[in-house]
Amino acid sequence: MSFRKGYQQPPWFAPPAQRIRFLHEIQQNDPQAEVIRPRRKYKGGFAIKTALTPTGLPAREIEVHFSLGTPNVPHIFSDGPTDSPHRYSDSSLCIWYPYDPKEARWRPIDGPAALLGHIAAHLIKEQWYRQTGEWPGEQIHHA
Repeated sequence: MSFRKGYQQPPWFAPPAQRIRFLHEIQQNDPQAEVIRPRRKYKGGFAIKTALTPTGLPAREIEVHFSLGTPNVPHIFSDGPTDSPHRYSDSSLCIWYPYDPKEARWRPIDGPAALLGHIAAHLIKEQWYRQTGEWPGEQIHHA
């Protein structure tokens, strides 16, 4: 006997207007930002490549990937140094603890500017860690 899978709401980025609006808002910071093909792991999702210059750091090339499985959780990659206690094995940024309250994480309703702010803050914290060996702010230790 087989069961039909129940209705699942489409991801926030499914309507083209949502993707276009997201890209347009990202382009307010970086006019060269563009939609790119999601990495294989996030096939069927939505991804953007942009440049970001956090205060006191050189410009960074950022990729933000959204997957179908977890559409509200961006997977973020940055060029530059990757030595950090808050990177996953694929070198993506570990910005939020999955069980943080909603207010502590980025949500699609917050918009791209807030997401870029979270990314910039994380990259600044990584740089501080590389210079001092201390992580500024709260953290959950990785196993």
